[in-house]
Amino acid sequence: MIEIEIKAEVKDIEKVKDNLKKADARFIKTEEQVDRIFGHSMFLDENKFITEGGLSARIRQVNDKKQIDFKEITRDKAGIEVSAEIGSVEDGLRFLKKLGFEEAFTLKKSRDVFQYNDFTICLDKVDKLGNFIEIEKLVYSNSEEEKIRQGCMELLNKLAPGSQVERRKYGDLIQELLNKDK
Repeated sequence: MIEIEIKAEVKDIEKVKDNLKKADARFIKTEEQVDRIFGHSMFLDENKFITEGGLSARIRQVNDKKQIDFKEITRDKAGIEVSAEIGSVEDGLRFLKKLGFEEAFTLKKSRDVFQYNDFTICLDKVDKLGNFIEIEKLVYSNSEEEKIRQGCMELLNKLAPGSQVERRKYGDLIQELLNKDK
């Protein structure tokens, strides 16, 4: 699957929720996510940022569900994402270690998930970073990427007018904070 998404920081998350309600978006769920993010030296630059086209790994825990993800890091276009459920976090840690991945940081967020037409909309409250909206669509081919990205932008302008797209991943933003603390 190919994930086409945009993300923007939002100042007033309650206003965005009101706009979702007015648009008749369907509320799906609220979940608390704990993401352990991993990098591999072959995909890191000198500042420990994952290079464009490189891979990151993640172990995500949502309640009792645990999964491992590998994500191609692309900041301006669709990237490949592969996910699998795992039995335990420890199994995932051993697997990633054998592949040469090292843990970089943990990202905690509270996520409200909505559905609007074929788009998934997530409102994230991310520890240390603030509030964000993500609008995404999963597709099998990137042949319509530009059209879908334009649909994401139109939806962003409808739900969070005046918000600017944040092309950096949450991992980039956290890594910037970690680099500042050095």
